[in-house]
Amino acid sequence: MRVRGSYISAALIALAVIGWFVSDNFTDNAADAPTIEVTTAEEEAVRNLTIKALAVRNETIPLQVRASGVTRTSFTLQVQSRREAVIRSLAVKEGSWVNKGDVLLTLDEGTLAADLDAARAERQAAAASYDDAKRRFSADGTLASQLSAAEADLEATRKNYNATVKLVEKGLQTDLTLASQRAQLRAAETRLFELQSLSQEKELSASYAALKAVDARIAALQSQLSYTVITAPQTGWVEDINVEIGELAKQNQAVVTMLGLQELILDVPVPQAQIGDIAIGDPAEISITGFGSLTGNVVQIAATANQATRTFNVEIALPNPDGALRAGMSAEASITIKQTDAFKMSPAHLNVDANGQLTAKIVGAGDTVQTKAVSLVRTSGNLAYIAGLNDDMLVLAAGQAFLAEGESVRYVVEEANN
Repeated sequence: MRVRGSYISAALIALAVIGWFVSDNFTDNAADAPTIEVTTAEEEAVRNLTIKALAVRNETIPLQVRASGVTRTSFTLQVQSRREAVIRSLAVKEGSWVNKGDVLLTLDEGTLAADLDAARAERQAAAASYDDAKRRFSADGTLASQLSAAEADLEATRKNYNATVKLVEKGLQTDLTLASQRAQLRAAETRLFELQSLSQEKELSASYAALKAVDARIAALQSQLSYTVITAPQTGWVEDINVEIGELAKQNQAVVTMLGLQELILDVPVPQAQIGDIAIGDPAEISITGFGSLTGNVVQIAATANQATRTFNVEIALPNPDGALRAGMSAEASITIKQTDAFKMSPAHLNVDANGQLTAKIVGAGDTVQTKAVSLVRTSGNLAYIAGLNDDMLVLAAGQAFLAEGESVRYVVEEANN
């Protein structure tokens, strides 16, 4: 007859319970027996344990602030048409690099060239008129000659008139002759008055104003002509072309969208406790998945905090000469704020006290265990960079967990992990 396994298990449990009750009798009798100190093999091993110790050799390493962010373009430009005209040609394609000054597209010139030729001819006439006015009012100019001639004519006419008056009084000339002489005198006086009334300042100003008005029209036409060739205002990436050949472009219409990809900006939020350590120009190591480690520099630090996160935005310029990086990529930034001395060791050899302070056990005076407060600077793989230990100190490593403060220690010095 086969016995089920469940029956066998039940029998074993019952025997165990009976044995537990019976054992009380033995323990009651054993309580009256003398106590014998027993040293376990583990305690004996600890007492004779030789601890591994590492000689401190500090390295100068960068102290860094780490943050995550997203890349963006250094600029986004909407290149506009400065005049209304038909698109005549496109010189670039979407998704291409252009340098500052490169032609993007051209507009139809219309009648601008003919209008400019006409304005230049008009300027020649205005300039000639201005030069003539200046010559007229010069010391030896035509106006001076005309004034001299008018004065002489008036003087001669006046003498003839006076002589005629005397002749009329003697009955040698008629009143009709005298009236004629009087009219000639009045005409000579009027001619001299008109010449003397001419204003040099007024004449020259009017001629000069006419000349400058033509110059202004020429400049406006030249500007309109230059606007028919639209060039790249900066070196960058042509993202979008918003017009087609033959299309009428309106004045101030955005015709091309350009992006600044040769230098990206990485925006990273930095907590309040660390923002004071960062300065403009600080170097930064940038890690982007698929692109490895890159370098940049801090170019801007926000003066006000983000109201939602209470962090400050830090802008890092990231060179991208080949355009391999794109806007919107996630990146990790390590901003170097200063250099510090630290010892690289395994974090397994560190402890945390009751106050949360990170500590390391070192060999103190008389080969006793001493606890030293330390701080974590950074990690590298499975190792940690620890500050607070002086060169040539001996840090207790493997086995230090079995030792207490002030306890004597046997140790052997070994090389630290690299």
